[in-house]
Amino acid sequence: MTAAAILRAEALAKRFGGIVAASGINLAIRPNELRCIIGPNGAGKSTLFSLLCGIYRPDAGRVLLRGEDVTSVLAFGRVRMGLGLTFQTNRAYHNLSIRQNLEIATRGAHARASEPEKRFHYALSIFGLDASAETPARQLPHHKLQWLEIAMVLAGGPDILLLDEPTAGMSPDETMQTARVLQHLNHTGLTIVVVEHDIAFVREVAQVVTVLHHGRIFAEGSVAEITAREDVREIYLGRA
Repeated sequence: MTAAAILRAEALAKRFGGIVAASGINLAIRPNELRCIIGPNGAGKSTLFSLLCGIYRPDAGRVLLRGEDVTSVLAFGRVRMGLGLTFQTNRAYHNLSIRQNLEIATRGAHARASEPEKRFHYALSIFGLDASAETPARQLPHHKLQWLEIAMVLAGGPDILLLDEPTAGMSPDETMQTARVLQHLNHTGLTIVVVEHDIAFVREVAQVVTVLHHGRIFAEGSVAEITAREDVREIYLGRA
């Protein structure tokens, strides 16, 4: 756990009745890092995501953002502090146009500096989204609806991006396109944390991989280190 961590979890614990969803999780995300959090179904990935972004309050432990304790800060407050969020369930306004969705995303946002502005327009360009388009979001194909939500988050100028399974339901080509965009954004200095299960995507983008199992951190390391471990492969095959 480095003191330079921009986002840190300390001994996070969360139960839902008799189910332990998170137990003693310690996590440190460095500035400009692209981290993937993986694990089989039920490992606690979405719970950890919800604890980091303020949807859930932990039963124990705390979350720090740039060294400040934000454990009691709700999700919208963390967004105002520079945390950008996307979720498993698409949160774009499906009955509104692309233009209206992007305009709503910029309301109340901090004035974007040069680099965040460039990131936003880069994503629009590569994702093929016209910021002035009157096309209702509901008419977009699934992958472009996912991309619209990422663009909406970037419109707010975050310096940390948390993505919960951003490529779910995408084709391999669409998944790799998403990977390339995230890599570029990371190279511009954006810190990115992705909760994901697609190993091909993880191999493509991750600098560091954290493996969850039964609500605990099971392993952590580079893609090569993690994918070489037999015990991690056994978790995914259901034999552990």
